Amino acid sequence: MTAARRRSLPVLCLAMGSMGLLIVPQLAGATHVRPAGATPFRASFVTAYKPCAAPNRSHGAPLSFPSCGAPAQASSFLTVGTHDANGADAQSIGYILVRVKTTSPEDVLITSSISDVRCKPGTNASVCNSPNAADGPDYSGQLQSNATLRLSDHYNGPNLDEAATVQDIPFPVSYFCSNTSDTSTGGFCTINTTVSAQIPPYSFDGKRSVVGLGQFEVSDGGADGNVGTADNTAFLRQGVFVP
Repeated sequence: MTAARRRSLPVLCLAMGSMGLLIVPQLAGATHVRPAGATPFRASFVTAYKPCAAPNRSHGAPLSFPSCGAPAQASSFLTVGTHDANGADAQSIGYILVRVKTTSPEDVLITSSISDVRCKPGTNASVCNSPNAADGPDYSGQLQSNATLRLSDHYNGPNLDEAATVQDIPFPVSYFCSNTSDTSTGGFCTINTTVSAQIPPYSFDGKRSVVGLGQFEVSDGGADGNVGTADNTAFLRQGVFVP
């Protein structure tokens, strides 16, 4: 979709809250508000844990809330090195970076990497075939990031020129992981793509698009390492780590 309209330079806007990222190619005559701009958007990943459903501890003051010990990873199939937990040094760094491409055709660029991804017992040997000196072998299957999109743009109605907000939609993007030659670190997983490549033939040209992003979550590929099957579990979530 490439509506030819007079427009100014596209910009990326960030607002606080559960829906944080705003992508704004400006279009004369559009009727919905937008900020001046904010790009890029970068989110770090932390280990995903299961929620506390049956408390058996209490957190220290002033956050004196019920807690569950010990923490249980959400992923049944993947982990990362942590010396006091599994004997391997902590080396995992994961992030996702979202930037606006300001030249025509305008687009949204997505890059991401996650290091030191290791298999847990029970993951298929075909994607866990590079052993490490400590803890599980390298993971060479797939991962998948997902975030909810809330799209408000100027490309709606019978003439495709009305401002409207689309119902929230999922936005999954797959990583491909590979073994490393270093036996002290796990597999390495990457993404290098664009939004239009994930939902072809969509284009941001002239749409004045405001795209809210929910929290990013990265799932594993399940026992078979394939994100297309139904046994995937949460591996990482957007967050921060405090040493």
